Amino acid sequence: MRTLKIDIAGEPPVDIFQDRGRYIWFSVASLAFVLCGVLLAVYAIFYSTAPSETLETVSLVLFVGPGLFFAYFAEKLQAYKRLTPQQTKELAALARKHAEIAAYCAQVAKAGRLPILAEYEACEARSVELNRDILEEQEG
Repeated sequence: MRTLKIDIAGEPPVDIFQDRGRYIWFSVASLAFVLCGVLLAVYAIFYSTAPSETLETVSLVLFVGPGLFFAYFAEKLQAYKRLTPQQTKELAALARKHAEIAAYCAQVAKAGRLPILAEYEACEARSVELNRDILEEQEG
């Protein structure tokens, strides 16, 4: 699995949603194990089972280990979120300000999809770079 990298100077990735299904699957599977650990702990508490170090260890391992995987893959899924109306307005403003961002947004629209959060963040970062370059040119 690769990290989602967006290059505003190039064309939008054609296979941008390639890994999204895997991330969802891993997140759901990890969450299922976390819930098993919680249910095991609840069972041990409410049904007055005899104190068992093994039961506590298994419950903890089922909760903590997959919990870390769930957090990791859920964070990766954040990149695929839809933009909020405010972010859409900000992206339109960035596109009006910078031709490079406008060209990228036009290519995304031409592909028949809406920009995702990772693309919005890449456009913001590129705008900061372009603004910095403009300021350096004016000062120098």
